[in-house]
Amino acid sequence: MAFLKSVVISFSMFSAIPMPNVEWNEKNMRYMMAAFPLVGNVIALFWAALFVLGIEFQVLWQKTVPLHIFALIFTLIPVLITGGIHMDGFMDTSDALGSHASREKKLEILKDSHCGAFAVIGCVIYFLSYYVLAFELCNCFFGKESAHKFVNHFVQLVNFLPACMIFVISRFLSAFAVATFPIAKNSGLVHTFSSMSAKRFTAIWCAAWLIIISAAMIFLFEKTGIAIIVPSILFFVFYYLTTKRNFGGITGDTAGWFVQLCEIFGLVGFVVSN
Repeated sequence: MAFLKSVVISFSMFSAIPMPNVEWNEKNMRYMMAAFPLVGNVIALFWAALFVLGIEFQVLWQKTVPLHIFALIFTLIPVLITGGIHMDGFMDTSDALGSHASREKKLEILKDSHCGAFAVIGCVIYFLSYYVLAFELCNCFFGKESAHKFVNHFVQLVNFLPACMIFVISRFLSAFAVATFPIAKNSGLVHTFSSMSAKRFTAIWCAAWLIIISAAMIFLFEKTGIAIIVPSILFFVFYYLTTKRNFGGITGDTAGWFVQLCEIFGLVGFVVSN
């Protein structure tokens, strides 16, 4: 029951999906970071559903899928499901890093509710990049002629699954970071989540699943699995070094920054390998 309440709290915090009211106390929040990757599973399911819709569109109407429209929907799904909470952190962190100010000033910028120039620039570049990658992803699967047989469509869906797993991997890595990385300040959401969560359980849980998922993806999808896993791990290391140097540790904003960029690097790897 405690884990289920942690799941509800995790979805309440990290998604825009309506959830029942649950008291936010130490007991109920104990496993909320371990449940965080489940939000990624929901995004993955919506991506898979949109992919199937695209394949069916190709079969039923015997015509090429409107790639621009599908690419736009693929781009919007993660933001709509999360409610933009990670993008908010991405923009705040982009502002802070772009300032090249002192550590104390960067931490102040993270707390500032105003939107700076670097936040706007980063947001525009991010969505342009995401859209281009989503378009190339659609072109890889929808832009080519394929035989109208169920088995081929099933194979296409299986080959598309690594792209869906990007949302799960990024959140497992983010939850692992909250459980193990130094915290920049003794206040804020990350400090609250870290202090109230079962750190050891979360770290072991996330590490175990990351090993299982990584091994499965590399074994089943070979170069595509490697092209997604390796950049994600490398960026995870970069995340640690960058936050430690610039902020003295992670914050809620830097966690959002990591999730958003980890997804971008994963998509780059997927598109390049396909």
